Amino acid sequence: MKLKVLHRTRYTIAAAMNGDECETETFLNDISTKYQASAEGLIHLIERIAEHGLDGLSTKLCHLVDKENKIYELIKGDLRLLFFKGHCDILIITSHGFLKKSQKTPDNEKNKAVRYKKQYQQAHDAENIDLIEDREE
Repeated sequence: MKLKVLHRTRYTIAAAMNGDECETETFLNDISTKYQASAEGLIHLIERIAEHGLDGLSTKLCHLVDKENKIYELIKGDLRLLFFKGHCDILIITSHGFLKKSQKTPDNEKNKAVRYKKQYQQAHDAENIDLIEDREE
């Protein structure tokens, strides 16, 4: 399984890839201008988590949305990034982002994150994780 490194300082924050596409990166980069400030807020939140971990984040910024499968969401405005915890130095792995339109996180969004988590666990157990880093030009 390919994971795209989104940010790395004290901890690594990565995103699941679907083939050669990183849905999290595409979501954050291609969001409409109406939600650009929220997307930038999510990016800053990812940087903060990479530096300080998940401790101390309020439930307004991060909370559990699927207790059974341990799927969490990062929150900024109407935007959500679903994630699960990784192994070793990979603290969290985002699965994808979406625009939240209702009070409850839609089941189809949670199910998508669960599928990514299962793929990650299988790849981890088979020692088949490929971390993709951005190359600075």
